[in-house]
Amino acid sequence: MPWIAQFPGSVEAVSSARALVREALEDCMRADDAELIASELATNAILHTRSGHDGHFWVEVLRRRNWIRIAVTDDGARNSAFSFRNSEEVEDFGRGLAIVNALADHWGARSEVDNCHTVWAELTCTEHEDRHQHAQKSSSRGV
Repeated sequence: MPWIAQFPGSVEAVSSARALVREALEDCMRADDAELIASELATNAILHTRSGHDGHFWVEVLRRRNWIRIAVTDDGARNSAFSFRNSEEVEDFGRGLAIVNALADHWGARSEVDNCHTVWAELTCTEHEDRHQHAQKSSSRGV
């Protein structure tokens, strides 16, 4: 089941986007990673596109048995070209995609209609089954 929501393009809305991801992935061991990824992608949408100028951004969470995909779509920028900076170009600001790269198994971006962009990240979540099995074993042990 997908979770999809539209948020206003404000910094305050980032916490709501994180809450959506937390709700969708409450029993997944990688929920914290997914929340951080959503936070970074939403912040980028607000800071670097029209979303942050009285616009909106959308967050979509897709979950399958061993796979999660978080996608953030923005309102677009004046030009349709993506501009990614490498690690030598950033100092204290601008490390969002480096964080996404470190946490995600795969990530990427695509252009949409009207210069909108979607940046997505995928995580494997085999730990979900391990967590469930661990809980069952713990509750059946004797003292």
